Amino acid sequence: MILSSLAQNVKVSGTVLNADGDTLRMYYDPLMLGIKPQILTQIIGNQPFSFDLDIDETALLDIRYKKQQIIVYANKGDKIEISFDAKELSKSLIFKGSGVAENTFLSKFYKEFYQNFNTPQMYAKIQDIGVDVWEMNLFDAKKAQSKFYKEYPELTSLSEPFKKYVENQIRWNYWHYILAYPIIRGNNNPKQTTVMSLPSTLLEGLDEKKIQDESAMLSTSYRNFLIHYVTYFNSKEKQFQKYQDMGKNMEDKHIFAREHLPLKAYQFFLAYILTDKCAVTPPSVVRNTFSALSITPNSEKFQAIAKEKCGDIMAKKDEDFAKKKEDSKNWFRMVTMKGDTVSMADLKGKVVYVDFWASWCGPCRQQFPYSKKLHEMLTEKQKKDVVFLYISIDDTAEAWKKAVEDLKLDNGMNGFSEGGWNSKAAKFFNLSAIPRYLLINKKGTIIDSDAKRPSDTAIMMDITKLLEEK
Repeated sequence: MILSSLAQNVKVSGTVLNADGDTLRMYYDPLMLGIKPQILTQIIGNQPFSFDLDIDETALLDIRYKKQQIIVYANKGDKIEISFDAKELSKSLIFKGSGVAENTFLSKFYKEFYQNFNTPQMYAKIQDIGVDVWEMNLFDAKKAQSKFYKEYPELTSLSEPFKKYVENQIRWNYWHYILAYPIIRGNNNPKQTTVMSLPSTLLEGLDEKKIQDESAMLSTSYRNFLIHYVTYFNSKEKQFQKYQDMGKNMEDKHIFAREHLPLKAYQFFLAYILTDKCAVTPPSVVRNTFSALSITPNSEKFQAIAKEKCGDIMAKKDEDFAKKKEDSKNWFRMVTMKGDTVSMADLKGKVVYVDFWASWCGPCRQQFPYSKKLHEMLTEKQKKDVVFLYISIDDTAEAWKKAVEDLKLDNGMNGFSEGGWNSKAAKFFNLSAIPRYLLINKKGTIIDSDAKRPSDTAIMMDITKLLEEK
């Protein structure tokens, strides 16, 4: 029985040239939620590497070498061989064994179109572009991706399930970012009380029948689309009014998903909204949503991850949750360059100009020279009463620290909240795009949750005004 089971595992093996003691990691996320993926790690050198993993029938494996990534399409029982030169991975990558045609296509496709599928970078662009231009850019990208796929010389050698996966990636990548546009912009502007309504012409091509195709679940683009599909069209049913009540938010989205999504997509969405929002939602609503998930068939794995993430919340009473929320709502904790954990409560008595950023965010980097000039404009006395606080939401502390050093961010305080869009900072401050700025007065109250950028000269007047307050 053991031998039979191992025979059905995926085996990924190979060699890496010019890698002396480097680490190779392979990630597998069976629930596709981005939470607690299985991670296999090997130190690579002159010896071949080998990973064995039990997967569902078909899966995407994410292999990471330093900052480089290889996406592997695998079927149960596959034996996939990979080789590359550590000095030039993208140019030297070769596949052998199972799935050669499919994985060779993927490596070429993502080399060409990686930026189109880089969600954090795409979200960062939304804030500074009009919807018509945004749609035209997405349409052009989709057209280029489709042309690459349809004219691929070895197209006939690709399996039919793989072709369907690629087609879903292309189709739903477009619709994901169309529906993300009003949501990201709305979340990034707390003063805005409504969600933008998209022009009806932009939505004419959305095929409701294709949304019901559960085979699309393997596609990252489809799963991202589902989240924004529910969010946007549920908002439309509520006249695009933003939610103030997080309990009502979860309840309404749950009902919409139940009425409009196929079973597997519905289960995925419930698990997503539970793990993403249970910390800010009344326990009674979290319990009800979890109960809805638990009565669906074959949902045990989703239940387990939701219970692990939300179990403590579900055990609380609503009144206890509300009291804790009231007591802690004004304060946020972060890690410093020295590894200490500090609270924003420690900055009471000073005016704080907060800059949310990440090392991969181009627009964030463009603002740093203006931040330095702004800081230099302050008098020595003013500098004692102002803190320029840079909070990074990078995925790793290494990327954050390297960027701080490279960019010489030495004119303020540096904080780190690990996890990108799943970081505590992103959730606490409702971040959906960066750069984002806050102004906090000496009492620790957020005065402007969408403050002006450093490049806007008027920000100096806003800071000076707060300095004059007692």
